[in-house]
Amino acid sequence: MVKCVVVGCTSGYTSNKEKCHKFCAPKDLDLRKKWQMKIPRKNFILTEKSYVCEKHFKEDDIVKFWESGTIKIPYKQWRLKEGVVPSLFPKIFPKKN
Repeated sequence: MVKCVVVGCTSGYTSNKEKCHKFCAPKDLDLRKKWQMKIPRKNFILTEKSYVCEKHFKEDDIVKFWESGTIKIPYKQWRLKEGVVPSLFPKIFPKKN
């Protein structure tokens, strides 16, 4: 099972039965560097195989449905809008600037 790389987040752990969508770190190096800067974790290198769960993104950042006119079909695998960076973290871990 894939675990969220954010410190203090238990998404993906066997002890946490809550289902949570996870997003793979971007392949684009510039965007991945932005993710790296925002995630409050020291001595950690974000790779293409790192995952961050939905809890760390704003609701508006996530695309959950395919829409065409009045038709709305839910995606099995949610997507992030282009250029989105994780921004929601527990208060005990201050955000990096």
